[in-house]
Order: sequence, then C-alpha cells, then structure tokens
Amino acid sequence: MTFNLIREPWLPVRRRSGIVDHIPPWRITDRIAEDPIIGFAWPRPDFNGAAHELLIGLLSTASPPEDEDAWADWWNHPPTPYLLEQRFSTISSAFDLDGTRARFMQDSDALETAPHKEIAVLLIDTPGAQTLQNNADLFVKRGAAPALSRATAAMALFTLNTYAPSGGAGHRTSLRGGGPLTSLIIAEHAEYGANLWGRTWPNVESLEQIAERAVNGTGSDDLPRTFPWMSHTRTSEKAGGKDTTPADVHPLQVYWGMPRRIRLHFEEAINQRCGLSGMQDTVMVKHFRTKNYGTNYSDGFQHPLTPYYRQNSKITTKLPEHPNPGGFSYRMWPRVVVSSKDRLREPAQAVRHWRHDRHARIPDRVAARLAAFGYDMDNMKARAWMEGEMPLYEFDEETRTWLEIFIRRATAGANTVARLLTGAVKSALHARPVDASGDFGFISERFFRDTEKDFYSALDMTKRHVRNHPDSEDPAMTPLQEWAKVLARAAEQLFDELADPGNMENRDMLRHVSARHYLTLALGGRGKTGKSLFETDLEIPSPAKPSFTHKKEAG
Repeated sequence: MTFNLIREPWLPVRRRSGIVDHIPPWRITDRIAEDPIIGFAWPRPDFNGAAHELLIGLLSTASPPEDEDAWADWWNHPPTPYLLEQRFSTISSAFDLDGTRARFMQDSDALETAPHKEIAVLLIDTPGAQTLQNNADLFVKRGAAPALSRATAAMALFTLNTYAPSGGAGHRTSLRGGGPLTSLIIAEHAEYGANLWGRTWPNVESLEQIAERAVNGTGSDDLPRTFPWMSHTRTSEKAGGKDTTPADVHPLQVYWGMPRRIRLHFEEAINQRCGLSGMQDTVMVKHFRTKNYGTNYSDGFQHPLTPYYRQNSKITTKLPEHPNPGGFSYRMWPRVVVSSKDRLREPAQAVRHWRHDRHARIPDRVAARLAAFGYDMDNMKARAWMEGEMPLYEFDEETRTWLEIFIRRATAGANTVARLLTGAVKSALHARPVDASGDFGFISERFFRDTEKDFYSALDMTKRHVRNHPDSEDPAMTPLQEWAKVLARAAEQLFDELADPGNMENRDMLRHVSARHYLTLALGGRGKTGKSLFETDLEIPSPAKPSFTHKKEAG
C-alpha cells in the first residue's frame, strides 16, 4: 500500500487532556469541543514549526476561503473533519510518499547513479563532512538517527526543503533562503479556547490574497505548477539550467518549494522503531539519494508567513528576514509586528492581514499572540533553532496607530542605548576597544531581556494616554519620556555590573570612569549621540541642562 500523507494518520499531536494522538491532516478539528488538539508532538522543534507550515499550506491549497467573509464563517464555525477530508482528497495524488507515481517532495528522476547518504543527513543540524573529519561533533552527534519511520522521514524531507540552508556547490537553499524567519498568528477561539485550528486558520490565505500574489495565473487544475515534484525538475546547472521565478510557478508553490533533488530509499522492516520518534513502522528509511543543481528560486517570491525587508529606499527587491542570534524580544517588533521606522522592513502578510482586517471581523474579539521561529544559520551550519511568542495588542484604529508609533520610536531608542552600552563596556575593559576580541552580543541580549517587562508597561501607558487625552498632539510623548528613564537606568546598572573594576585584572580607573562618564552624558541627551538618541530615535526633546547657581552670602 502506498503511504499517502493525506490518508495516513502520520502526524503526532497533543490534545488538551495530554493524550498524544496520531492523525491524518484533515482531522485537525477532531473533537474540538470535547478534547481539542492543541499542538504538534514531534520530538524536534523544527519539525513542529514545519508541521504548522505544512498544515497552513494544505488549507491554503485545498480549502482556501473565497473571501474574508468566508474566512470568518469557518473561524466562528470550524469545519468538520469529514468536510476537510473531502477538500484535502482533491490533491491527495500529490502526497504519495512512496510508490511508482510522483513522490511527495522527491525528484521525478530516480537518481539511480547518485550516491547513497545516511538518512540522518536530512536533518538540518546534522554535523557536516568537515565537522565529522575534525571529530568536532560535540553537541549534535553523528549517527543519531540510523533509521526513520515513513512519517518521520516525510517530516524531515519537508523541513529540509522548507528551511534548506546552503548545502555546497549546487545544493540550493529554500525558496526563502537558508533558515528563513517564520511568523504566525496564534488566536484563542472564543468558544473552544486554545487549539490547533487557532494556530493555523488565522494564517490561511483567501483566494483573493492568492490571486494578488499571482504573476502568471492561478489555474486550479495546475498541480505541476503548485507541486514541483509532479513534473520534471527545473534544474539549475550552469549549462542548460535556469532560475525559477514567480512567473514560472503557481503562487501556492511558496508553500511547497523543493530546492533539493532527493529520492528516499524504503526498506521493509518488522515493526522496527524510528530512531527519532520511537514510532513503529513496517517500512523504514535508512538512506536516500541526492543530486545537486535542483530548483533555484530567484528573488521576488513573497511568502505570506515571512517578514521582508529592503536594503535601502532605492531598491525595490524585498528579501526575506532570518533569525538573528540572541533570541526573540521586543526589539523585533519593527520586523515582525509593525513596519520599521524607515519603512524598509515590514511584517509577514499573514500578520498584517490579521491586524488590519481579520481581527475586526470576529464578533467576540479574541486574544492573539505572534509566534516566530526559524534556524539561526551560519552559511551551511545551523547554530541554533530560535523560537518565541509575544502578545499582540489590538484596539481601535487610532489607538493602534499610536501604539505603532510608540513601538517604532521606543525600539529605535533601545537599539541605540544597547549600542552605547556595549561600546562603553568595551571601552572600560580594553585600552583599544576596536581590537577587543570575542562576542559582545550578550550585552545587548541582557539589556533587552532586562527591559522587556518595562516595554510592555510603557505600551499600556501609551494606550491609556491615547484614550485619556484624545486632543493630545502626541500622546506617546509622556510614555517615551518615561521609557528614556528606564533605558538609562538599565544601561547604567548593567555597565556597573559588567564593567565592575573590582573584577578587572589590570585596573585602569581613569579608563573606567571616562567610559561611565560618556555613557551617562549620552543617556542624558548630551553630545551628538545623546541628542540623536532623544530627538531622532525617541523623537522627544532632549532633557534640559541642569543649571547651577551660587547664592552670594550676606556679609
């Protein structure tokens, strides 16, 4: 029997009761009133992230709402599993993992002359050849998964193609580059509470949105333009190959990009256990074949779940955002929640659409959060999987507008203070700060972590000022002035901790005092940098210089 990813119960999920179940994708709303599914239960966080993208892609491809009214209908009254099964079955021919027909995310060519590779190589964080040669696989060990079940192999295959980093000469990156940043809306349903439907349906595109992204039509019967494995691979060799542009494919291919040329090798087994999930299977995958120069996606694609940026105002090409070291914090709001101050960075389409349209269509306003995740990549090396969640503030249009203004100004100021703090600590510790070796990124990370709670308090203050002072020309002014005090206080405290002269081997008190002095001046609005912090970043007046007067004694 062919292992079909629409029919088979291959997705591990966790219900509210704590029970782990295995379902086909169309059972996402199963028992939503009694014991709803609340999330995926893969043993790896990158699999869980990719599983969300898989389900959002399935819903957008097989069951997109016609318009926003239709979207709201299914939000208020989620479809039955039976109805979703009918919809998903229309594209089931594209989801055979094995068999003689087109195989899910595998090359149409059997690649019989290509060398075999161990199945663990499909995992993005598997040590590379050079790491193994140098015996440097200290944390992620070689041979961790000698055999995978068909379900786990399918998820590994989808995860690799969705987030594919550079893999050497001709081994192409994903449609969004290596290790893209994904951001999703997570909404709690008014009747059913938190569940997997609320983690997927808010991010599903309508037919109107899909059509807006189309460059060359959206024919519903054009499966090969949506699923690249349904036809011959568009190879990208230097001689005779070609890049793939948005005009060459259906707009839905953003969910099903396949940059890697891979064929899985299936072996019969007697209820062997998967090396990652522990699931039993009668067929295992221990090896695969691969060949380079697969599909090379050009710039110009707009993935609905990824924020984009332009390098400067003169360039129109938008590039996908990628996670940075340090994790997720409020400093990322101008990338993933609101547009940046210079308008060069903008949130994902799904986030913008929720905040400016969908949220208002729900009769009972729901609590929503934003989830962001992805690999922090250093070329071919996965340094870390990053993920986090943050609350979203949804109010009337005027309040939302001022909150966005506050966010841009507050984060711009925080970024400047973080740079000032890092420079001051380096100046206190090193005679030549520019030559200081090591990674000082931890200073900014600590600073943003220490001020995170205060940022949300300042947001609440801004909300109150907008509502209580409707005639104010700038209701964000007072919250930003208080925020400036928070930033200064946090920066000075961290400097005193991190540049403590009592812990310095070669104490240079003059250097330490000078670094502290210049930091304090800038935080108080003095000098060119301090003036820019207040008047350009925070857009508030610099504090008045203190005046010193001497009273003449009566004689």
